This record gives sequence, C-alpha cells and structure tokens, in this order.
Amino acid sequence: MSKITVNGITLELELMDADNMEKYEDSNKEISDKIAEPTQYEGLSSSEQMRIQCRHVDNFFNELFGEGTSERIFPSKNNLKIRMEAFGQASQMSTDIRNEIKNITNKYSPQRAANRDQKRYQQKHQKSHGNVSAYHK
Repeated sequence: MSKITVNGITLELELMDADNMEKYEDSNKEISDKIAEPTQYEGLSSSEQMRIQCRHVDNFFNELFGEGTSERIFPSKNNLKIRMEAFGQASQMSTDIRNEIKNITNKYSPQRAANRDQKRYQQKHQKSHGNVSAYHK
C-alpha cells in the first residue's frame, strides 16, 4: 500500500493493483496536461492563474483519493505551494512502486537462480591457485 502524508493526514492508495495504477496514471497525465495548457491563463493576473492551478490539484486529489479529500488535506483554500508539494509526493508514489516491482522481479527472476547455481558450481569445483600471476613465462 502506497502512503503519503499531507498536512498530517495520511492518504493510502494500492498502486500494486493495476486498476488503481491506471487511474493514477490517467489522473497524473490529466493534471499535467491541464496545468500546461497556456490559453486558460491568458489575460489573467498571477493570483487568478494560481487559483486555477489550485483547482486542478484539488481535482486530482479528489479523483484519486475520493471526493472531499482536497478539503481535508489543504487547510488554505488557495495555497499553491502546499498543493504542489503534495502533488510531488503523489508523483513519487509511482516511482516507489516501479522500484518495488523491479526488486520483486529481480528476486524471483530465472536469471538469478541460474547465477546462484553457477556460483555454487564454481565454489564447489574451484581449486586454489595461490598467488599465481596471470602471465607465465
């Protein structure tokens, strides 16, 4: 189970479940696309642009962790910094899961078993040659 803590509130998401991972990936792509869309900011002040970005992050957390999540974890209605830090934590969840999957795969891969068997064979049949140089004349 993947967990992040935002403003003292722990959020959990099972990213080892392919359906949850798909939802996570879709939501992550959607928010990235929305925030990068330049036309929504045309003619707006910096504060208005920040509010738009806050709403995108709110929607991301509500989609991913359930309706009302953004109200629980973000005490300030329009603090972009807190939201971007939380989004960064959520983005890191995917990297952590990929690393965990890689470790599990490596642990049980056939190549690892073959390497282990090869090492055992070499240890069993290895003769001690002392301090002999590789070059003999």
